[in-house]
Amino acid sequence: MSVARPVLYLESNRDVHLSDARCLYHFSQAVIVVAIGIVLAKWATGIPEWRDVIATENGPVERLSAAVWFMGCIWCLGSAYSQRDLAIEWLSVAMFLLLFGLRELDAHVWATGWNLDKLANYWNPQYSLQERVLVMGLLFFLSLIVGWILRYRLCKAGRRAWSEGEAWFNHLLLGLGLLALCLTLDKVGPYGLLFFEISDSGQIFLMMIEEFLELVLSVFALVSLWPYLEQALLCPE
Repeated sequence: MSVARPVLYLESNRDVHLSDARCLYHFSQAVIVVAIGIVLAKWATGIPEWRDVIATENGPVERLSAAVWFMGCIWCLGSAYSQRDLAIEWLSVAMFLLLFGLRELDAHVWATGWNLDKLANYWNPQYSLQERVLVMGLLFFLSLIVGWILRYRLCKAGRRAWSEGEAWFNHLLLGLGLLALCLTLDKVGPYGLLFFEISDSGQIFLMMIEEFLELVLSVFALVSLWPYLEQALLCPE
């Protein structure tokens, strides 16, 4: 069975026109939807300050991001049931979306009691070795397995898409770029940028940009996946 099977299968069914997908157009759609969603969230919650709506930990925008990731996870699980021959791919994507949603809610903090983002915790004697091994096993080992499966399944298709400039690969690259930018802002906001100190207002501004882009990333991911989800959920045959 070819490792390019998922993409080739979708191309052959004509319900998904990969070459017609427009990456920047979909990104613009995601930005507009997020902007409208934030305005509605501020109106619905009655929170007076925009920064409290956007940048508050476990605030409206962060919870919206988690909700979008979880919704995508449920849709992917439904797609796995509808397209049994592509179940591994759909389940792998669903697992990644679930992890993104849990990360938005800082589930790792309330589940383990410490922040998994702080690498120093992994060799901090304050936490028992068993606890650290358990955390690494549940989070990183599972992520590596899922990532390896997707890499194996889509490796040849990705190389071909890169050489031929297929639109779905542009979506993937833009999504990864957004993810890298969000991770960078997450670290820059609290800790400063290299040798430059960032004021409190500057940190709040960076946090607002980060949360905004994280919500854009979640919506963009679902917009990019929708042609495949539509085929799987509405036209499983």
